[in-house]
Amino acid sequence: MYDFFTTINAAANNFWLAGDTDKVIWKAIAFFVMAYIIIKFGRKPFMDLLSNRMDRIRTELDDVAQQRLAAEAERDRIKAALADSDSEAARLIAEARSAADQLAVDTSARAENDIAQLRERAAADLVTTQGQAQADLGAELSRLSLGAAERVVESTLDDAAQQRLIDDYISQVGSQN
Repeated sequence: MYDFFTTINAAANNFWLAGDTDKVIWKAIAFFVMAYIIIKFGRKPFMDLLSNRMDRIRTELDDVAQQRLAAEAERDRIKAALADSDSEAARLIAEARSAADQLAVDTSARAENDIAQLRERAAADLVTTQGQAQADLGAELSRLSLGAAERVVESTLDDAAQQRLIDDYISQVGSQN
């Protein structure tokens, strides 16, 4: 087994340091020079990096805190809405019932109004139809009477009597206008 302390080259330098003392000193000097250079030139960028990281973390923590507060406020609002939902549901049901009742009243009134208008229209149509039927009946009666009169007159009228009837009719029509 390798034992570090037993393999020290104590004969070379008679010190507790293993190896050559010059190498240890140069390595120590190189270490301190490198440490100085790193501290001199690397400290500011490193501190800026740490500062930026801390600022970013602080900003993220503030954002998270604001989001948490907003979420808690939303949670409280939802809890309040849920607590009030029973009264809101009762109010909505009452509104729906009153709207349905009003709709039934409006529909009934509209139906009665439509029925009255239909009755008026039917009465007017009935009067018009009666007038038309009477006019048609009068025209048909006149036509039939004229046809019958023509047959009677043809058989009993001579040319002189027919001319006298035509003249009387023309004068009678002329006096009416």
